[in-house]
Amino acid sequence: MNTTVLRYVVEVNRVRSISKAAQNLYMGQPNLSRAIKDLEAELGITIFTRSSTGIAITNEGRELLKLSNRLLRDADYIGEDFHSDAERGKPSFF
Repeated sequence: MNTTVLRYVVEVNRVRSISKAAQNLYMGQPNLSRAIKDLEAELGITIFTRSSTGIAITNEGRELLKLSNRLLRDADYIGEDFHSDAERGKPSFF
């Protein structure tokens, strides 16, 4: 699992469509579907139910989404914090 795949899940949930999310992420729909299916297999859960009318997030998917949003916010904060420290010439760990 990596943060990129978690960002994919967030985007699919946001637009409620794997094909639309794939467009927004500049990737092919089969690749996005495979990444999500691989994450589902890795975690042993179903994140989205799929039907001819679209996708819906499951209860397990909602929990994953909640945790993913928290993790992604923290990851973004870390990246911004350390990047700004490097620009100021400060040691990153002080």
